[in-house]
Amino acid sequence: MVLAVSACAPASHTPTALNATESGGGTQNTSEGRETPVPAPSGGTVEDVVEPGEPGPVVEVAVTEEADLGPGVSASIQSVKNITVDAKTPGEIAGPAVAVKLSVSNASDEAIDLSTAMVSLTNADELLGQPTTSDPYSPFFGALEPGDSATATYVFLLPEDARSGIAVSFQYVAGAPIALFAEQD
Repeated sequence: MVLAVSACAPASHTPTALNATESGGGTQNTSEGRETPVPAPSGGTVEDVVEPGEPGPVVEVAVTEEADLGPGVSASIQSVKNITVDAKTPGEIAGPAVAVKLSVSNASDEAIDLSTAMVSLTNADELLGQPTTSDPYSPFFGALEPGDSATATYVFLLPEDARSGIAVSFQYVAGAPIALFAEQD
């Protein structure tokens, strides 16, 4: 039977510094690099220019109406409430805000993805409401199956004296029609 024994020297408490020449010239990368380039997954290169896609059509409706966003998909605003939000996490700002509760219905034959839904709010002077994740923020997420509906609440910081002519835009996925809900005069 062979018994292996190892002994460890006690660790020194004095830090040892290496200069650039001792550590390989001042770089952590000691490999020579690739001889052959690796192609991009889509077959493109960094020199390719990708043109932006066309935005979806805009469906303008009153805040109180339902927007038809294509075969079987519709959206509506359930409520718009003036609130005051509290800052609860670093970077959040407390103050006057607007909470917009939206509803989406899917009467189509296929599920639609709501996880990338985009919502924004502007006023008559085109001042953009600052999105915040303060309560009661509760965004859309996941897939909306055929025959189902979902609601979500988005919160935007907006001064009390800047709330005339509010318009809310909603697009459930890039390229889909954009619902523009606007206050009617």
